[in-house]
Formats: sequence, structure tokens, C-alpha cells
Amino acid sequence: MVCLPASNGDPRNPSSLQYIDPSGRSNSYQQAIMEVGEVIQFYDSDKRFPAWGFGGRTSDGSVSHALNLNGASYGDEVVVVEGIMAAYASSLRNVALAGPTLFSHVVDKAAHTASQSLSQNSPKYYVLLIITVRDRELRCDGVLIDMAGTVDALVRASDLPLSVLIVGVGNTDFRQMEILDADNGRRLESSTGRIATRDIVQFVPMKDIHSGQVSVVQALLEELPGQFLSYVRSRNINPVGAPAI
Repeated sequence: MVCLPASNGDPRNPSSLQYIDPSGRSNSYQQAIMEVGEVIQFYDSDKRFPAWGFGGRTSDGSVSHALNLNGASYGDEVVVVEGIMAAYASSLRNVALAGPTLFSHVVDKAAHTASQSLSQNSPKYYVLLIITVRDRELRCDGVLIDMAGTVDALVRASDLPLSVLIVGVGNTDFRQMEILDADNGRRLESSTGRIATRDIVQFVPMKDIHSGQVSVVQALLEELPGQFLSYVRSRNINPVGAPAI
């Protein structure tokens, strides 16, 4: 599952972080999709991925924060990573960019999908990749308007077979994302006082990747095995033919 923001500049303008270069050079979003997607897709048997955008103004004038990138009114899947890339490029041509930045909608949508798999007794684990932006020079503040709602959504989702990977694009600090990551050892706490069952978020700023400090795949996926194991252990799930955990 992939989510992309649509609120940071005209993609026809070379200064936009979402600029589609006619020469084929990838922007930061495309780079993150390809590098992470090419790894994760090998763990998906049918290679079909829900792909959503947030902050997109549709033809009826409404702003959606869980927009089907494939342009369909129903059915949100695309085929393989190249399908995500094609849907992303197409959406930039057909959807007007808007704001504000909201995460709770897409987190809830991913959580609903993961919850459905449990109700259908389908042993699947889901990974939601969110690519967002914050760049002061380009006037893309990337500040979450629904921080409390996002935390609540993540706390609810912490019981589900779901991990959330966030890539921050831009040259400004992402303190809010670091709070969601909860790498300080304290689990997220909802507005009602509920503590997350487990940590399900991993955040990586793209500027660290561009500086050569770390690869996007390594940085994003380093916590994923532990998050997966924490879930299966909490559910006493064992692989077929494997000894008890």
C-alpha cells in the first residue's frame, strides 16, 4: 500500500519536488517507490498493491485524503511497482494538488484492509508506505493538521498485521514524524489514554539518504522484521512446519 501527498508545487515546474522530468530522471517520490517497492514486492504473491494519494482535488472540486491513484471510482489496486509509478504520474496530470496534510485517513484505510484480512482468517501482513514532504524553501510546510487523529489511528492499528513506513522528502526537520516513530522507547498514546500495543512506525528523512548516510531500503526496512515478529508473537502465530516461537 502506497500513499503520496499532492500538495507541494506544480509537477510541470522543475522546482517542484514532484516534477516529472521528461529525461526520465526520478524525483524523490519515484526514487522511494522504486527502491522500497522493488524489495517489498517479492513478499507479495500477486504483486497487486493498493495505491492512494492525499491532498488531491478531484473533478467535483472536493479534496480527498485517500484518493485512488489508479483513477478508478472503486478498486484501488495497481499491478507491480511499475503500476504504482504509472498511476502516480497519471494522477499528477489529472488531479489538482491541494492540502492540508492529513495522515489519519490513509492509516485508517490501511487498517481497515488489515482488519478485513483478520475477519476472513487470511494470514497476511501489510506494509503502508507514506511519502510526504516538508520544504521551507518551496513553501511546503508538511505539518500534520491531524496529529492527534493520526496518533489515535496508529494506536488503533497497533493491534493489526500492519506496519507504516514514512519517507520525509525535503530539507526541513520532521519532528512530528519522529514523534510518530516512537524510537525514544515510549509507545504512542492516544487521546483517550490508550497505549499502542507495539511500535508499528518507521520514519526516514530523504535528506539523510541523499547525503549518503544510509540507503532508503536499509533505513526503512531495518525495523520491519522486528515489527512483524512482535505481531506474530502477540498472536501466537507460527509458520507452517516451524517450531513454536
